[in-house]
Amino acid sequence: MFSHALTAVLILREAANLGLAADPNDWVNINYVLKQTGNSALTETSSARQTIGRKADSTAKDGPFIITASKVKPPSGDIHDYLSWAPYHWPNCDWCSKGSNHFTNPNSTDDTLPDDGDDVPADGDPYDDGDAYDESADPDALFYLEAYNGTLWLTDFYASTLSKRMFKKSSMNIAPIHHRMQGTGRELSRPDATIQKRDADEAANAVPDNLPQLPTPILTSIPGVTAPPTLPTAPPNPLAGTTTHKGVAATQAPAEAHAKTSHDGKAACTPSPTKSLAPSATWTTCPYVVKDGQVNSDVRTLPGPALLQDMPESVLFNVLTYATTKSQVHSQTAAKFIEAFFMTPATMMHPNLNFGQLVRGPGKDHQVGTFTGVLDFRALVKIVNAVQILKASKSSDWTSAREQGLMSWMKTYITWLQTSSIGKETAGKANNHLTFYINQLAAAQMYVGDTKGASSTLSSYFKQQFLDQIAASGEQPFEAVRTRPYHYRAFNLEAMITNAKLGDQLGMNFWTAKSKYGATIQTALDYAIAQKPGKEDVDDIIPHVASIAAAYGDATGKYTSFLSSKDSSYKSEAWYFNDQTAALPNSPAAGKSKRSMFYAGWPTAMQLDSEGNKTISVPDIPFECPQVFNNSATTQLEDGLFVTCNEIKPMFEIPVDPDIISGEEYYGL
Repeated sequence: MFSHALTAVLILREAANLGLAADPNDWVNINYVLKQTGNSALTETSSARQTIGRKADSTAKDGPFIITASKVKPPSGDIHDYLSWAPYHWPNCDWCSKGSNHFTNPNSTDDTLPDDGDDVPADGDPYDDGDAYDESADPDALFYLEAYNGTLWLTDFYASTLSKRMFKKSSMNIAPIHHRMQGTGRELSRPDATIQKRDADEAANAVPDNLPQLPTPILTSIPGVTAPPTLPTAPPNPLAGTTTHKGVAATQAPAEAHAKTSHDGKAACTPSPTKSLAPSATWTTCPYVVKDGQVNSDVRTLPGPALLQDMPESVLFNVLTYATTKSQVHSQTAAKFIEAFFMTPATMMHPNLNFGQLVRGPGKDHQVGTFTGVLDFRALVKIVNAVQILKASKSSDWTSAREQGLMSWMKTYITWLQTSSIGKETAGKANNHLTFYINQLAAAQMYVGDTKGASSTLSSYFKQQFLDQIAASGEQPFEAVRTRPYHYRAFNLEAMITNAKLGDQLGMNFWTAKSKYGATIQTALDYAIAQKPGKEDVDDIIPHVASIAAAYGDATGKYTSFLSSKDSSYKSEAWYFNDQTAALPNSPAAGKSKRSMFYAGWPTAMQLDSEGNKTISVPDIPFECPQVFNNSATTQLEDGLFVTCNEIKPMFEIPVDPDIISGEEYYGL
């Protein structure tokens, strides 16, 4: 029976690491930041700046962030290559019920395995399923288990992203470990009262006040049981350096025997691998299938995805703290973290995502990343933002050597984004993957001094792919067609807003850019906040409401009311510092003729019908299949997940709702 003390250790360690929801991908105007010191700082952002300072200090303790620390090597065998696994893909093995199994319920075909519920970073965590977990529907939930030769182990995943890791109760005779973790991304609630009962023996196993810092990832054993074998890594392979079908150098999977299929006349199953095969090697022997919106929690056994979010966030927090307080220690911390991640030979990450969101399975085709992996490094925007602020503030910690090192990395990464098969495939998509690709490429171009290239990248997006991303109603069909539409609407809004902020930094106004159907980014936000999140997390949209209010104004207080009702302390959130009109000098709200710039292509009057209901007429633009379908009947939203033009057409034809897009605050009616 598992020790309750061991359970509590994991719960407490997670609570300490989760904190508030991670900040979204974002950009903050450099000149604005430099003015936020002393008496010149906006009083409105005082609490947000204090939060940034606290986060700078707390995240600094987690660094430096080292990509080479992972215990699982990518197929190339090079620990400097980034590796992540596709989050929505699940093994399709028909394991026998006996033997050493990778799952607590290996024969289950239930597609309703509990979602992770981790909302850390609405950010947009690519591995965030966004759904709050209903424990009442599954009262016997267990922590994620791994089996080694019949012995069960409780897995302690990478600490900074560890959240609810539950699978269905095993048929094995084990007392369930029962816990409750809310999926809001903001707090970790206490376990259910009935679970807090402890008998005398359990009370004796109380968790000590000072928990030791455990390395990550680590397999925590049941007391008195010998430790399991270490996780396997890819051994040297004579095929190293060969080219796969996607043109990326790779090796074969680790040498493991494929499982065989047996038949007994009544049923067939695939026996589990030999005793020497660790559960983490399952990905080399089983085919994987996509289950959109259902996060396979074992993707978090790899530290890479968290590093690509945590490192940029910590760097930007420390740089903002330095810029607003002139605290040298924060400048030093940021510079050291950047150097360790991008430049130090022993710990640097190679400037590519060749193995990002790799879809696991046997064979060479599953030894290379997918186009979805580019999404993993969307927070690169924050690195560019931070270093540009360091340079503008003339920090002595940003040395010429560090400048040259990062410049070289960025130039190589730009080339990879534009010329690799994975990068080019991502650039041809129509949904959030493309939108985030744009802000990565534009930010990197800005860093290397290619202002013309960055402007062209952004302009091309708003003149091409953006045209098909928002319907007249404000719906985002390529996001709404997914299993978690509320999350994905917010996610793509995050990327669109960042692109507009990058343009704003360059002196360009993309805030009034219109889709083919006359909709702006604001239209998309208005529609999104009018929808019910259901089991999804409203936190996903909150930071973007503040961005839209700053860019377009809030004459009627609609956005302020939304923010106050959903997060009463929103002015204390770190992202609120960024979302000020003063930080968006080229936005409509900062212009002299504010009203005329709202919904630029829409009529300037609203009418009432015979029954007194508000009506608004919009440009009568007939639906056309988006450009992405010009050369193909389908487009890929995720690896293995396709959609046709006919499937998304109804979403483009949703009528405009006057109650959602009310002209009152824009036209003075």
